[in-house]
Amino acid sequence: MFSEKYEETQLDMVEILLDNQPVKILPGTTILQYLQKKGQIDPGQQNPIVIMSINGRRACLHEAIHGDERVRLIRLKDKEAQTTIQRTVLFVMAAAAEDLFPNHRLRADFSYGGGVYCGLVGNEPLSVNQIRALEERMHELVAMDLPLTPQRFGLRALLKMLQRDGKHQRFTSAKYLRRDNLTLFRMNGFDQLYFGRQLPSTGFVRAFRLVPENPGFVLMTNVKMEPGKIPTYVPQSKLLTTLRQYSTWSDLQELQDTGHMNEYIVDGRTSDLVQISEARHSRFFVEAADQVAEISGESRLILLAGPSSSGKTSSAKRLMVQLRVLGLRPFALSLDNYFVDREATPLDEDGDYDYESINALKLDLFNDHLKALMAGESVKLSQYNFHTGMGSISPRATTLEKGQPLLVEGIHALNPLLTPAISDDKKLRIYVSALCHMNIDNYSYIKTTDTRLFRRIVRDAQFRGYTASETLARWPKVRLGEEKHIFPFQNHADLFFNSGLTYELAVLKLWAEPRLAAVHPDDKNYGLARSLIDLLSLLLPVDASQVPPTSLLREFIGGSGFHY
Repeated sequence: MFSEKYEETQLDMVEILLDNQPVKILPGTTILQYLQKKGQIDPGQQNPIVIMSINGRRACLHEAIHGDERVRLIRLKDKEAQTTIQRTVLFVMAAAAEDLFPNHRLRADFSYGGGVYCGLVGNEPLSVNQIRALEERMHELVAMDLPLTPQRFGLRALLKMLQRDGKHQRFTSAKYLRRDNLTLFRMNGFDQLYFGRQLPSTGFVRAFRLVPENPGFVLMTNVKMEPGKIPTYVPQSKLLTTLRQYSTWSDLQELQDTGHMNEYIVDGRTSDLVQISEARHSRFFVEAADQVAEISGESRLILLAGPSSSGKTSSAKRLMVQLRVLGLRPFALSLDNYFVDREATPLDEDGDYDYESINALKLDLFNDHLKALMAGESVKLSQYNFHTGMGSISPRATTLEKGQPLLVEGIHALNPLLTPAISDDKKLRIYVSALCHMNIDNYSYIKTTDTRLFRRIVRDAQFRGYTASETLARWPKVRLGEEKHIFPFQNHADLFFNSGLTYELAVLKLWAEPRLAAVHPDDKNYGLARSLIDLLSLLLPVDASQVPPTSLLREFIGGSGFHY
C-alpha cells in the first residue's frame, strides 16, 4: 500500500533545475515551502537564501513552481538582492510610520546620498526625537522576524477593497493598470501595495539608519553585497535642493505619482502637461543665459556636464539659442576632438579602452587652446577621427571675439583637472541630469536612473543600431563610469538643471516596450528587461506628436529641430 501511494505521488511530481541540479517537486509548491522543509530558510544564517531567479526573471520565494523551470537561488550577499533588501526596509518603515504617525502620511521621495530621502507629505518637519523613535520601531519590527506574505487579488476586487478602506492614493495608482492581477504584501496586519519583490520576513534585514535631513531624513540601507554594513552618508546640498524643488513643483501641479499622471492623460489634459513641463525647461535656459551675460570681463566660459542620457547636447543647444536672444554669439568647443590617439587610451580593469577616463583626453593641449581662445588669439583647434582613432590639427584657425561665450560640454566639464588654467570667476558651471523622480505610491517610486536608462534604450535603438539587450549589457559599466568621473564633481556646479520631463516616460514607453519585449527569455538581461516593462505598465501612453521639436526629449526619440 505504501509503495503504491509513493509511486502515485512520484507520478504527480515535476522536474525543475534548482541551481543547475535536477529536482523533483510537486506542482504548485513554492520554493519557499520546498526550502523550509529542508531547513534552508533561516535569517540567522550568515548568507541566507532570500529571493530567486526563475528562467532569468527575479521573483520572491513565494512564487509557485509548475515544472520545467530553471531556478537560481539568490542569497543576501548577492548583488541582485540589494533592491529587494531596500524595498523590504521601506516596507518596515511604512509599517512603523503607520504605528507612530497615524494622522500623517510619510513619503519616500527619491534616491539621494546613497539612500532614500523621506519626509511627511506637505513638508511638515520631523523632529530628531520623532526620527529616532521611528528607527527604534523599525528595529523592533525586524527583531520580531515577521513574515512578508504576498496575496494576489483580481484588479476589480483589489480596487473595491482599496476604495472601501479609504486608501485613495493606492486606488488612483492601481485603477489604470492593465493587469488582471496585483500583489498585495501583508505583514502582521499591515499591508502595502508594492510593485516588487520582498524578503521572506523582516528578520532578514541586517542594517539601516535614519539620518536627519530637515525637514525629513535619509533612509540609509546596507552597502551592496555587505548586508551588515551601512555606507557613509555624504550630503550634497545643491542636488538635494534641486530634487526637493521638483517634488514641490510636481505636488503643486497635482503630478505627485503615476496615478495622478494617468488622470491627466485620461482627462485629455496631456497638452497642458507637455506645455508646463517644457515651460519649466525654458525658464531655466533664460535664467542661465542671464547669468552668462553677467560674467564680467572679456571672456566667458560655460562648462556643462552630466551623466549618460541626461540631455547634455540638447541643453547646450537650447542655452546657445537663448544666448543669441541676448545678442551674444556662443562658440561650442567639443571635448571629443581632444581624445588621445586610440592606442594611447588608458585601459579599464577589464582591459578595454576607457574612453570615460579624463586621461583619455589631451589635457595640456586642451588647456593651451582654451587659454589662447579666451585671450582672443587665433587657434588651430584639435580634431579627432573616430574611424581611424587618430587626432589631427584643423587647417583653419578659430578666433573668439571679445566677450564671446565659449561653451564646453562633456562628462568631465566640472572636473577641476580639465580647466585649471581658467579662473573660477570666468566660469559658469552647469550640471545636467534627469531628476524627475516619480512616486508609484508613498513608499515606491521610479528612480531617475531608470528614466535615463529608458532614454538610452530608445536612442540606441533609434540612432545607433543597438538592441535593448546590448544597451542593458553596457549599462553597468556606464553607471560605474558616472560614479567615478561625474558624480564626485556635481557639487562644483553653479547651476543644477533638472532635464527630466514629467511626461516623458509616457512617451518613451511607446518606443521602449517593444524593444524590451524582444529580449529573449534565455538572454542574461531578460530579468531586467521584464522589470523595466513592469515599470512602464504603470503609465498610460502619450502620443509623441505632442512633443515640440525644441524639446530635449527629441534628442532621444527623433524629430528634433536641432541638428545633432
